Amino acid sequence: MTSFHKAIGVSINGTKVKNNLPIISTGIPSLDHIIGGGLPASSIFLVEEDVLGNYCRVLSKYFLAEGIVCQHALFIASCDEDSREFVKELPIPTTAPPAEEPGPPSEGIDKMKIAWRYESLRPVESSFGATSNFGHHFDLSKHVDAETIKNSNITYWNPSDNQQLKSGFNNNLYHDLLVNIKNLVSKEEYQIGGKSKKNILRISIQSLGSPVWTADDSGDDTSVYRKDLQKFMYCLRVILRDTTAVAYITMPMHLFDDISLTNSLLYSVDNAVRLESFAGSSRETNPVFKDYNGLFHVTKLSTINSLVHFVPPSLDMAFKLRRKKFNIEKLHLPPELEESSEREQDDITATPKVTCGGFKKKDIDF
Repeated sequence: MTSFHKAIGVSINGTKVKNNLPIISTGIPSLDHIIGGGLPASSIFLVEEDVLGNYCRVLSKYFLAEGIVCQHALFIASCDEDSREFVKELPIPTTAPPAEEPGPPSEGIDKMKIAWRYESLRPVESSFGATSNFGHHFDLSKHVDAETIKNSNITYWNPSDNQQLKSGFNNNLYHDLLVNIKNLVSKEEYQIGGKSKKNILRISIQSLGSPVWTADDSGDDTSVYRKDLQKFMYCLRVILRDTTAVAYITMPMHLFDDISLTNSLLYSVDNAVRLESFAGSSRETNPVFKDYNGLFHVTKLSTINSLVHFVPPSLDMAFKLRRKKFNIEKLHLPPELEESSEREQDDITATPKVTCGGFKKKDIDF
């Protein structure tokens, strides 16, 4: 089985082999670097959405845009928005990484002042995967044309109004989505085995378990439908086994008040990350975080075909979204280089006015 994994990994465009498994790129080199090189075939990748859901949509765009460039098959499912309109916003690839957009000009600071003993040290690498040649770089300011979308192998899934309730699920949306995914991955080109030409199937499910998924006119308790979400994830894991499909799922985990449910969902996936946006919080106006849009957390990394799991280069990470690109970097707090009124006030309050001998500090001459 492992030798065949290696064979199909070489033959499929846009893949590489790691631990005898074909690996695909998420579309973001820095994200690939953090999770160990990319997403293995037959795996499930979970993105815990930010509160407003803006940045998780950007990650989904990268994932689908990478599939179009590599000529992979796409399956897009969403209840919150029209998938066909979402595809029109996918970015186009660039030949070189987009240049860093300049920030606000510094006032009175020409060069950062550092201690002389640190000048000989090499600079800290802030951006992950900057020198990686796996995957592509994309320009978020430009979108793919309609002809490219038309020629791509894309399957759309949207909730249907004429659905019959099936046994096993209280909410038929989950059952209908599983049936569509199962029918698609059962094709020979996505199954491990046989001599037919193989291809990668990128499955993108957006905002799974959101209030739109739990809405129902019958008046039943929505907690019953939340339990269907756990059953859906385990069924999906079985369906993707021994296939060349990769599931990329975003969830509004901040809406789930059941800790046991969130823990079981994390247990059912292979890799998981969480986006913590600064929007609407006190950190949004904090000058310490002015260069970032939020914090980036790695919540789970699995050991696939390995005894030891991958360790990220850093656990203190932040992300920033610019006009042309999304990037994940090490979180660096700016140093206090100049005297400020706050620091002067701290020095005054921290300095005793009278010494033990009754003299003031200014009267003591060393």
